[in-house]
Amino acid sequence: MLHFIKYNLIGVINTLITLIVVWILHQQLDWNLEISNFLGFVVGGVNSYIVNRLWNFKSTNEKRSEMIRFLVIFIFAYLLNLGVLEAVKTTLAPGGTFVSFANILAPYVKSGYIAHVIANVVYVIASFSLYKCWVFKERKVH
Repeated sequence: MLHFIKYNLIGVINTLITLIVVWILHQQLDWNLEISNFLGFVVGGVNSYIVNRLWNFKSTNEKRSEMIRFLVIFIFAYLLNLGVLEAVKTTLAPGGTFVSFANILAPYVKSGYIAHVIANVVYVIASFSLYKCWVFKERKVH
């Protein structure tokens, strides 16, 4: 149970790091949404690997192969996130299915940031499962 709690705490921290980076770059500095999203995930991903390896999983696996597995899942989950981001962004754009929802929130937040938050939920669910089952799974040393 403690393992599960720690994993979720790290996930919350990584998500907050990602959201803050995207908020600063996209919402405040008006950077491109996709670049802001990518940089947010890189910063959150680096934190995720380090803290999960050292504190949560206390991994003793060989670092190189574990980092490669982490990177494979990070890229897969990020591409999934990017696909969801683009799909949601389209539905919130003028003429999109949910443009009225975006218009309600427009005085407070850009529709691109809303799309980022939704895409981030998909990313968290996918990456959690794959990191736990494959990346940080204890490996027998031969």
